[in-house]
Amino acid sequence: MAKKFVLTSINHGIGEIILNRPEKRNALTGPFVNDLHSALQTLIADSSCVVIILRGAGGAFSAGLDTEAFNKKPSPPWRQTFQEDWANLHNKFFLCPKPIIGVLERYAIAGGAALAFACDFLVVGESSYLHVSEVNMGLMAPINTAWLGIRYSHALGLKLALQGEPIYGCELLQLGIATRCCEDSEVLSEALKLGNRLVKNNTETLQGLKLGLRKAKRLDNFHQLLRELRSR
Repeated sequence: MAKKFVLTSINHGIGEIILNRPEKRNALTGPFVNDLHSALQTLIADSSCVVIILRGAGGAFSAGLDTEAFNKKPSPPWRQTFQEDWANLHNKFFLCPKPIIGVLERYAIAGGAALAFACDFLVVGESSYLHVSEVNMGLMAPINTAWLGIRYSHALGLKLALQGEPIYGCELLQLGIATRCCEDSEVLSEALKLGNRLVKNNTETLQGLKLGLRKAKRLDNFHQLLRELRSR
């Protein structure tokens, strides 16, 4: 049986998506991204799921793209559509009507950071870090740039994208990136507490408020934002 890159479950209104490549630090490939897209779509469509939790297996969030897999010769077939698949995944996060809670254990690096930014709430450990590292490699980071523009101020976006330094737990909370910061061993339990708190609210109200806040910022189309960033 083929290994499942992404695991899902629903328990008392909380849907859980688990990135399931712990042996590769939950590094991303094309098939992994496609499985994540399908998992998110499934939980969005399931009326019993009110809130979604996103976390990594093995006690870490994600190390970003699997560079070894990307550099294989001959090039894997999924390389041809990866940029489109990656953008489509983030568009699905952007349009998701249900609150998404990210569980940042250990690290979220580059593409992993983009997945963390895609979450509406982020619970982090004291020694966990988020690292928008593309500038250190001389790479553009359109997905990270898009989320930084959507989520935070211009000054904070500059700090994260241009300095290229890891930002740790307490500072993530101080900067308003993290919702909660706790001891490393308590990150998942704190995320579940937040999920259980949100589940008690009216589902239509939760979704209506999330949509209303997006509309208030005139944020309607993630793909259009990406096209604008890539054309500059």
